[in-house]
Amino acid sequence: MFTLENSETIGEYLRSAISKKYKSIRQFCKAYLKLRGGQDNDDEEIRKLLNRFSQILKGLKRIQIDDLPYITELLDVSCEEVLSAGKTHVPVGNHLTNYLIAFSKDKEIWETYMKHKDKLFLNCDEYGKSVIDYAIQFKNYDFIKYLLDEHFIWFVDQSDRNPLGPSFGAGTSITRREPGQIDTYTPMEIQYQDRLRTQTAVLAIENNDVVVLDTLHARESPEMRLATMFSPQPFYTIRKDDDLIRAVAFSGNEKILNYFSDEFTVKSMEGYSNKFVFPYIGEVIDLMLDNRRFGSAEIIIKKAIQHNKSIHKRLEELIHASYKKNCSDQSSYSDGMKDYLQKLTLDKLCYDETNNLVKYYYYPGHSTEKPKYEGLVSNYVHVNSRETDPTMKELVAELNRTCDAIFALKGEKI
Repeated sequence: MFTLENSETIGEYLRSAISKKYKSIRQFCKAYLKLRGGQDNDDEEIRKLLNRFSQILKGLKRIQIDDLPYITELLDVSCEEVLSAGKTHVPVGNHLTNYLIAFSKDKEIWETYMKHKDKLFLNCDEYGKSVIDYAIQFKNYDFIKYLLDEHFIWFVDQSDRNPLGPSFGAGTSITRREPGQIDTYTPMEIQYQDRLRTQTAVLAIENNDVVVLDTLHARESPEMRLATMFSPQPFYTIRKDDDLIRAVAFSGNEKILNYFSDEFTVKSMEGYSNKFVFPYIGEVIDLMLDNRRFGSAEIIIKKAIQHNKSIHKRLEELIHASYKKNCSDQSSYSDGMKDYLQKLTLDKLCYDETNNLVKYYYYPGHSTEKPKYEGLVSNYVHVNSRETDPTMKELVAELNRTCDAIFALKGEKI
């Protein structure tokens, strides 16, 4: 038993699922049309499908029963997963396996299997058996004959250039995948693809497991550890994960929301401790407001305001301390020198508006030991929402004013 989600939630789920398998909604519609038996170059039919699916993805129209067989086939998901918007998972009946293909008598299924981008034909299953092993076991001569007729396999090399010595030179026209995807792919994927970590975090959010979220450093990005007061712009670029943002925005668990909206400390490679918030908390707020989750949004916005204010206050302290130090280094100075010292002081204040980052540093004094600088690298929270609800509108305006105040420091008189 599963819960049937509303049209808007199903539409959002489908948009996400389509984007993972197709470059565009149009490409998906062309594949849908072809699977349905139509021509994928029929512009008028494609236009009609695009219009209908645009309405479905926006939640303005409900998905039709007639659509389900094609959607499940194209996205490799079950009906239950579609109608529950990804909350219920059951085995997919059309999942291609060596065992099922070798048992099948359907040429269309064979075609799909043999032309699959993941080169399924080349792989043994969990029992160590290939599709040919099973085909021989099941005496499925029609399938073997199909492979031979389509030149997917041959048992005698007709070229008379067999490099293997005295044999007939069996072979296949299916080329191997890249070497990096064989045997070593999964270990390397776990080590180098951060998306596996963030997708695991999505599952932890859905299961309200804050303990696992913390072990995953779910609100951090590996790039944050590269953040430094001394680097040129940009400081770093974070890889955005829309699934993680959505999972946070739609979580109803107070502990989850607190975890992702609280400040946390990241130690840089130089040994400095920097305070951050979840780098996409602004997008989380926008999504909450778009879906009228005002109660949760209000709590998070207020915390974001306090974070921005604390960054502004710390920057003010650092700038004034730096200016005082610069002045003390001069035996005497004129008004013109004051302007120069102010410019010198503020030159170290830098912004990266793409990633909502700010940094500042100065050297407080001479030391015989390794120089110890004072400064910060942090992110600030900005929201793009144009929500018209009076309370939310004022809170968003207040939050964005705190951003303006941080930017204004660059031009203020010290």
